[in-house]
Amino acid sequence: MKICFITTGDIKSIATSKRALGLANPLCDLGWDVSIIMEDTKENHHRTDMECNEKIKVYYFPHCSMIEERKYKNKFIQEINPDFLYICAFVTRNIVGIFHNSKKLVEHSELQTGIPDMKGLHRLFCYLYEYYSIIYSNALLNASMYLQKVFMHRATKILRLKKTMLYYPYAFNPEIIKKIDIDYTLPKFKRFEEKINFVFLGTVTRNYGIFTILEAVKELQKTEKRFQMLILGRGRHYDEAKTFIKDNKLEQFVFMPGFVEEEEISEYFSLATAFVSPMNNTVQDWARCPSKMYLYLPYQKPIITCKIGEPYEVLKDEGCYYSSGNSNSMCKQMKKIIEEQITYINIDPNNYSWKKRAEELNLWIKELY
Repeated sequence: MKICFITTGDIKSIATSKRALGLANPLCDLGWDVSIIMEDTKENHHRTDMECNEKIKVYYFPHCSMIEERKYKNKFIQEINPDFLYICAFVTRNIVGIFHNSKKLVEHSELQTGIPDMKGLHRLFCYLYEYYSIIYSNALLNASMYLQKVFMHRATKILRLKKTMLYYPYAFNPEIIKKIDIDYTLPKFKRFEEKINFVFLGTVTRNYGIFTILEAVKELQKTEKRFQMLILGRGRHYDEAKTFIKDNKLEQFVFMPGFVEEEEISEYFSLATAFVSPMNNTVQDWARCPSKMYLYLPYQKPIITCKIGEPYEVLKDEGCYYSSGNSNSMCKQMKKIIEEQITYINIDPNNYSWKKRAEELNLWIKELY
């Protein structure tokens, strides 16, 4: 059978393409003919070269207007003639193949109407799209349990009582994310030697908890000196965070290298004593599936997070939980990890690989069709 993944934008800024890249090889190994339609960008080429084998067919379109992008996609769909279209994010640019006889699988990885900044007509527009996805699709794939419940309820409201849906979280690629032996004689790793290393990967913004982390570090360094906080990524509050670190004299405890290439992530993750995955007690965070958390799982290290959404669904009793938005509570979890020397969580990473997700999707589709 043929499956074609529909993506939009550059993977650096629109992470939904990660699903297509993660599933491509494992589905191919299961006998699927896999195609991906994506924008022609340097990073997209780099990532497909890194994650996709020679059997995966990638169709690139140039950066262009929404109308032109949909034309390119519809042309490719006619050429590929897939049995299944997998829509990675239900946005205007991805609503294609309407008159093609392929089965439409639509993924929801967040709830646009749950984002506080979505207001007025934009919010109404998002509501319409979320409901239209139920009508447009043959089946929905929801990346969080919260989304699964929301769309089941909405399908009932518009009399789609038997709408097919799959709870389908994110995962990791064990060929990319893996443990590495660290050479601490290298200058970039020297500061982490014989230290308790906390690691965060994500967008450096307030709503992703970056200042909760920094406030926790500010408190922790009053009593603990043998730790490092490694913050990987950039964002609109990156410079503000750097200023906070300087103003509070935290340079010896916090390291912010900015954006790191995918190939470097395993090195930095292998330094970790524990990971930090902040969550907010908001509809947005309950609904979203934080893909970074799945990248932490192969290392089987403690994860400091909240009893909110997907982190709690995955970790259950294995999580180190703090009260959302409370830096003192986060600090206590950091202290607990240091004092009790917690270095391991009992979780099987194999259950969260893209290979496992591909097997689930393959079985689900065969049972349905």
